[in-house]
Order: sequence, then structure tokens, then C-alpha cells
Amino acid sequence: MHLPDPKFPPLITGHPVAAREFPFDVACRGAAAGELGAADLVWSRSTTSVDLALILEPDVPLSQSRQMFPLAFTALADSLGALMPPLTAVLLRWPSTLLINRGEAGKLRFAASTDVEDKVPDWLVLGVSLALQSAPDDPEPGKKAGATTVFEEGGGDLDRSQIMQSFAAHMLTWINEWQDDGFAAVHEQFIGRLEGAEEPAAIATGAGGPLRGKVLGLSDDMQLLVKCETDGTVRTLSLAEALRSPPR
Repeated sequence: MHLPDPKFPPLITGHPVAAREFPFDVACRGAAAGELGAADLVWSRSTTSVDLALILEPDVPLSQSRQMFPLAFTALADSLGALMPPLTAVLLRWPSTLLINRGEAGKLRFAASTDVEDKVPDWLVLGVSLALQSAPDDPEPGKKAGATTVFEEGGGDLDRSQIMQSFAAHMLTWINEWQDDGFAAVHEQFIGRLEGAEEPAAIATGAGGPLRGKVLGLSDDMQLLVKCETDGTVRTLSLAEALRSPPR
């Protein structure tokens, strides 16, 4: 199936890769080698998924640069909210699982050139993976427990290029908002779309089993505040630690 290439805003330069390649890995290698830089967006030609990675070169320390992670999710949620049918619920299951109508539909990723919190990274990479439809060789499409796709949730007329274009435009808008007004505006939108904000949910802690509680907020240095359902105490969960931990 042939699809037109996505048309990105002028500030973003697209770099397509074959469907068998992983844009996040390509972007990380290219950034580390100095072959790719700020506003380069690596994207996959896959027709069954959206898979992309955006490179940024921040001018703030890693602890603050990590704010780009919830910003990227907010941009993606805005994109899907505009493109999907009305009342489609787009949420994030902490720390990095994208949910559409409560079904797992994708992942967000983050990497940086340093792990020193007070050092300014030379580069960071934000990755987005989103299932558009089941793979052609899937013996039971739509039957995987807890999983879904854009097609299954009513977005059957959408393709990877439409979503990529919309994401890139919303990402630039949110970066401008962040530069002008700081993290506050992003925080308000992000928290409202985080699983556990409206009612208690199982939230990954990054070590050990999940914690059941209600999300209260997210600090500027990416510490999630969660009120435990069992005893009412407030726990602080680090985004950095959660992203380093293997999936459970």
C-alpha cells in the first residue's frame, strides 16, 4: 500500500526509514554521532503503525529537559483528539503506555545524551509508537487482551502520515507554549489525561509492584505525587526511575 509522505512544519525535517527499522534507535544513533540534530524527525514507512522519533537539543538541565516527555504525550493526545471520533478517551498509563478508550495502543520513549540531572544534554530523543491496525500476520487481530488499535477505536480512515503531521504541528505549538509560560500549561493538560487522575488506579512505581492510588500532580522535576488508596499517604514516583525500569 502506497501512502504519501507526511508533510511536516518548516521547522521540522523528516527522515524516513524502512518499515523494518526502528526510528527511535536510528535517531539515538544519529544524534550521538552528530549526524542528526535538533528538529530532525525520523519516521517509519510502516503502514500498520505510527513510529517516529524527534530529536531536540535543549538548553536546560536534564531534570528540566525531561518535561518534554509529558509535553510529547500532550501533543499526541491533542492530535488524536482532533482526528479520532468524538468522545474518544486518550490517556497515559504511567509512565509511558498510551491508552485509547482504556486499551493499550502505543508507547512513548525518552533518551538523552547524559544521565546527570544537573547537566544540559547535548541531545534528547522522544519516541512515539502507535498501533494503527493489527499486523497482517496476526492470527487473531483484535483478540489480544487489553490491547487495541486506532482502527478498532473508530479511526479506520486515518493513516500514519495524517497522525505524524498532526503530532509534529501540535508538538511545535506546545514547545512554544512551554518556552513562553513554562511547564504549568503542559501540567494542567497532562495530569487530566493521566490514568489515576479521576479515580484511583494501579500506577507503576518503577521498583516492585504497582501502587494503587489517585494522582495529585507532577512536579517540575518530574516527580509524580500519588495518594495511596490503602492508607492515604502521599508517595513520590520519579519519572526518570520509571523510564529506566524494564516493563512489568
